[in-house]
Amino acid sequence: MTRVKPMDRLIFPLDLPDWAAAEKMARALNGHVGWFKVGLELFVSAGPSVLARLRDLAPETKIFLDLKLHDIPATVGLAAAAVTRLGPEMFTVHAQGGLDMMRAAVAQAGPSTVLAVTVLTSLDPSSWEELAPEFRTPAALVRLLAGRARAAGCGGLVASGHELQVLRTAFPEMKLVVPGLRPAWARVAGDDQKRTATPREAVRDGADYLVIGRPIRDAPDPVEAADRLAAELAD
Repeated sequence: MTRVKPMDRLIFPLDLPDWAAAEKMARALNGHVGWFKVGLELFVSAGPSVLARLRDLAPETKIFLDLKLHDIPATVGLAAAAVTRLGPEMFTVHAQGGLDMMRAAVAQAGPSTVLAVTVLTSLDPSSWEELAPEFRTPAALVRLLAGRARAAGCGGLVASGHELQVLRTAFPEMKLVVPGLRPAWARVAGDDQKRTATPREAVRDGADYLVIGRPIRDAPDPVEAADRLAAELAD
């Protein structure tokens, strides 16, 4: 069995305002992270062609398209078909869109893995009464949504490090992608992530992939920060 390199677990989000900024960062981190994530900001500003540009720039680096599709099933199915033509290895839908919506995405996904986003890491207990008062904890809702995602045929889940142990036990066959990670040495100004964990905690608890953005992007030397993370995971 092929051993997974620590670098291959690292997903760097190109959450940057335009292609010029994204290209500069992608060139620097090419060969130091396993994935580039394209989210709403870059996709809207640079357009769908940004995926092809990344393929040309870093052909060995995989692409995760994080648009969190959430609409009626017919619309999401058509959007998923369009996404698949762009060729990302993974893309996201919102699990809260329902079973039929997720099934529509999976039916059109082709070779791409559909990841179901459970509960955003920016939501903390203070917002829970407004969002889902019938669930006593985020973990209860996350587990419910994860079960629906599996029933729909999704290949993985996006969830915070706080729910990892529960998800790894209940859904051993699904890929677990974890955002909102903060290394102990990182200092992130104006952080809007509430349910965070360290990369080591995430791997310990069963994460397959780690989305780490600002601790790398905002470091004095982003390449050194990425390499430091990979070394920590190797330990």
